[in-house]
Amino acid sequence: MDIFQYWDSMEQTSGYKHPEDLVVLKELEDDIKGDINFDFPPGPYWGPIKSAKIVLCYANPSINSPSLDTLKSKHNTVTLINQLKGTEKYPYELNGWRKWFEQKANSLFPDINKDQRLEQASHQMAVINLIPYASENMDNLASIANCLPSSWVAQRFLREHLIPKAKKGDILLIMCRSAHLWGLKSSHGSENILINKTRMGFTTEVKDKVLAWR
Repeated sequence: MDIFQYWDSMEQTSGYKHPEDLVVLKELEDDIKGDINFDFPPGPYWGPIKSAKIVLCYANPSINSPSLDTLKSKHNTVTLINQLKGTEKYPYELNGWRKWFEQKANSLFPDINKDQRLEQASHQMAVINLIPYASENMDNLASIANCLPSSWVAQRFLREHLIPKAKKGDILLIMCRSAHLWGLKSSHGSENILINKTRMGFTTEVKDKVLAWR
């Protein structure tokens, strides 16, 4: 079962938890310390990850006031659930998603006209998260990052699909945060696997490589 079949099989259980994660989440409640907000649809990936030319690797979705407001609309919730298809553009129109994505697009697509930048970037760039569940702080979740079945599926997708595509030159794979959790701290000799060694934004080296590759 690939990552898309895996998430397609998710029934909308209470709190948007994948059924294969339920037992583990219950047993690790003390480690999680209530830091996960299960009001959010799971975000194992956002954007057209099936066809994206640039893939950004992160730890898990974050939470802020605008994103919490977004959940008040049923239409917005459906938009987020539809992201599980892996073909939808990045949902930058949603409040709480736009500001984050705009920062990434401005850094990696500076040559695109500002009026068209977000729309074009949303069709070319995707995000994959190791943990699909949203939290305000990743610190308490680091200890359980590789315990969830859904995280194993993400790891397998990275190793069996994304890394080989990057090595062939089909995509640009950028490790943005928590490289130690993903287990990818080396480019494996590939110019298309970039390790972004900064906590916020992108290094000048990464931005220059992305622009040249694009």
